[in-house]
Amino acid sequence: MKRHVLTPIVCVILYLHFCSCSATVKNNKMSGAEEILIDMRHQTELSLDSIVKKVECIKLETTNKSIIGKVSQILFTNNSIIVVDGESAMTINVFDVKGKFKYQIGQRGKGPGEYVEISNVSIEPRRNRIAVLDRMQNKVIYYAMNGDYDYSERTPFMLNYFEYLKNGFKAYYKYGMEDPRLGKFKYNPLIVTNPQNKIVYGDCDDLYEPNHFTYTMHRPLRKFSDEVYFSSNFSNTIYQVTDKMIVPKYHINIAWNAMPIINEQTTNKLFSEYCSRYIIFNGDIVELKDLSYINLMTPTGYPFVVYSHAKKKTFFSTDRGSHPLFPFIEGKAPLARYKDNAVVFDVSAYQLLMNKEKLYKSLSAKGLLDDLYNGLTENSNPVLIICHLNKDIE
Repeated sequence: MKRHVLTPIVCVILYLHFCSCSATVKNNKMSGAEEILIDMRHQTELSLDSIVKKVECIKLETTNKSIIGKVSQILFTNNSIIVVDGESAMTINVFDVKGKFKYQIGQRGKGPGEYVEISNVSIEPRRNRIAVLDRMQNKVIYYAMNGDYDYSERTPFMLNYFEYLKNGFKAYYKYGMEDPRLGKFKYNPLIVTNPQNKIVYGDCDDLYEPNHFTYTMHRPLRKFSDEVYFSSNFSNTIYQVTDKMIVPKYHINIAWNAMPIINEQTTNKLFSEYCSRYIIFNGDIVELKDLSYINLMTPTGYPFVVYSHAKKKTFFSTDRGSHPLFPFIEGKAPLARYKDNAVVFDVSAYQLLMNKEKLYKSLSAKGLLDDLYNGLTENSNPVLIICHLNKDIE
């Protein structure tokens, strides 16, 4: 079954599908959503020097047991960084906050505590365990925080991935999977269950049609701190998921050149044309304590805006700034939130080495670069770039 997904870097890539909210949600006070106005004709433009107040780097230690090819997820605990490579090395490595390797979680295989695929990694809040979703084996594998295998359980139905609510309830995302075990909820892409996987509710309508429309947003279900958010169908509305209902949180109002509404008449061909003509919110948002970091897709690039919760205003990035590492975050969506108001990117050792001579032209950054390149080889693990945003942006 062929699907398409939009990534932050490629407009039309394999994988995509959508969902439009059901009557249940429409009756849930849509006017309660906070409007985030984005008008690229009249946007307040700021350099990265104004948006980012501090940049720090974490070099992930490279050992024979901590090989990382491509970072697919990053999770932070109080004293550790969990780095997931679900595409290349197929590993889950744990580092301390300075990047020193601590241990690996599980390994590839079909035995107890082993996984065939790392579909998603989340942290179970009630017992503080690491949950690894393995869709190929239709199971969730649980590990203690020290990496020890705990137990495995079967997935309750076909799904893409899930996130935990703070009370142990689970928010599942699925698309194009009409599992009969879901009963009346089999057409809902969002399913919420209690800790025992009993369905509490399902919401939004699944518009997936294998011969008609097979696109989906990039990671519609996201978790930041204790809150879980769901973006549906390119409707530009972001919902907070609770254990009783989904509640409108933000409405992304693209005031100029916005993509037409996606509906049952939208085809893959038509949507591809939309990608080449309009400004699109692809679900790429990082919710911070004082700000929201929002990536957009446009025919000419992938800009981002920062929305100030206090000022109720958006600020458009020019992608220009003096820090030598800024070029490595241009056109990329952050991989994670860090602490209160920081976003995290990764850059490969190969990219850094290819640009070494150019970066050293910035003499003011020589100390930073000396530390960065010390011991760095083409086989080194990626480096994390943490951008602490200015919460008092104006």
